[in-house]
Amino acid sequence: MGRMSEPGRRFTGMRPTVRALGVCIAIAALLASLIAAVPASGAPTGRPHVRVLAPGVAITTYVDRRFPTRTYVLTVDPSQGARIGVALSNDRLAGLEKTSDMAKRLGAIAAVNGDFGFTSGRPVHPFVLNGDLVQTSKAFGVLFALTGDGSMRIAKPARQDISVTEVDSGETWPVAAWNNGRATAGEITAFTSAGTGLDQPRPSTCSARLLPAGPSSSTGDGVTRTYSVDQRGCFSSSLATQDGVVLSAAPTTDEATFLRSLTLGESLEVSWSLGIPGLEDAIGGDRILVSGGRVALGGCTGAVCGRNPRTAIGLTEDGRVLIVVVDGRQGSSAGMSLTELAQFMVNRLGAQVAMNLDGGGSSTMAVRGAVANHPGDGFERAVSSAVLVFSGN
Repeated sequence: MGRMSEPGRRFTGMRPTVRALGVCIAIAALLASLIAAVPASGAPTGRPHVRVLAPGVAITTYVDRRFPTRTYVLTVDPSQGARIGVALSNDRLAGLEKTSDMAKRLGAIAAVNGDFGFTSGRPVHPFVLNGDLVQTSKAFGVLFALTGDGSMRIAKPARQDISVTEVDSGETWPVAAWNNGRATAGEITAFTSAGTGLDQPRPSTCSARLLPAGPSSSTGDGVTRTYSVDQRGCFSSSLATQDGVVLSAAPTTDEATFLRSLTLGESLEVSWSLGIPGLEDAIGGDRILVSGGRVALGGCTGAVCGRNPRTAIGLTEDGRVLIVVVDGRQGSSAGMSLTELAQFMVNRLGAQVAMNLDGGGSSTMAVRGAVANHPGDGFERAVSSAVLVFSGN
C-alpha cells in the first residue's frame, strides 16, 4: 500500500506544475505583446500633432511619455514663399527682449530664441543683420547664414577680416574688432550705433568718424562700403557714431597717427568678411549637431550635454528649414541631451545639417505672438536675439 501511494503522490504533485506552466506561458505571451507594442528607441509615442500656419510653414508637436519629452518643430519650406530672418533684441546689442515681442515687432508668424548671451545682453558669436556687420567676436562658434540669393547654410565662419583703406593713397589698415572691445596698443577698433550703451570708443583716444557715402557692395566673399571722413582727432570723451562708423586707436600709436592724418571729406573704404559670399544675415550657435546627414557631435560630457531644454536649427537636403524647441526641467518633459537632439533631427526629421542654439530657460517658440511651448523657467525669458519665420502671403 505504501508503494501504491507513491505514484498517487507523484501524480497529484504534477497537477500544480502543469497549471504553473500554463500561467507562465500566458504571462510570456502577454509580455511579448507588450514589448511589441513599445515603439523603437527614439520614436515618440502617439501620433504627432501638425498645424499648418501658412503656405510652407507648419508646426508639429511630438510627445513621448516614456522619457518624458515634448518637442516642437517648425518646418519651413522657402519654395512656397516662406522665409527666414534673424532679429537683434531692440535692434541693438545692449539690452534684452522676449522672443515673442521680437516676432510681433517685426511681423513674423513664428520665432525661436537665437544665440547665447541672455546675461550680457549681446549675442556671443558674430552677428550680421540686413547685410550689415553688427559685431565680431572672439568666439567664432557656428553660424546659420542667409545669403542674398536666398540660400542658407550652417558652417563655421572661415575668418573675421575687417580693413579700412584710404582711397587716394591705397593705404590699408586692419581693424581688430567691430562693436566688440576697445582698442589696445597696435589696434584699430570700430563702433556703430548698434553698440550704443554697450560698446563705444574709450575716452582720451584718437578717433575718426566715417559717414556712409554709398551703398554696400559684395566683393568676393566679403562686403565693401565707401565712407567719407566727418571728424577726426584725439578727444577727451567718446566720439559719437551718429549713424556712421567710428574708428578708434590708442594715443601715440601708428594707428592713431593714421586716423589723425585723415582729411575731412576724403573717401575711405571699409571691407569685412566672414568667408561667406553674399552674406545678408547670420546668427551664431555653439556647435554643429549634424553634418552630412549624420550625428556630428562627437564626445560630449558635463551638465551642458545632459538633458535640458533645447533649441536648434537645421536644413534638409531638399532645402527645408527645421527649427526645434524641446521643453525641459519639468515633470511633463525632461528635455534632451545634445546627442538625443542630434539623433532626433537625423532619424525623425531627416536633417542634413544642424546646429545648437541657446537652450535652458531661453528655449522659447512663439507662434502668432503667443508662446507655444513651456519654457523651463516657467515664464518667457528675455534674450539677445531670435530666428524669425515670415509668411509669403
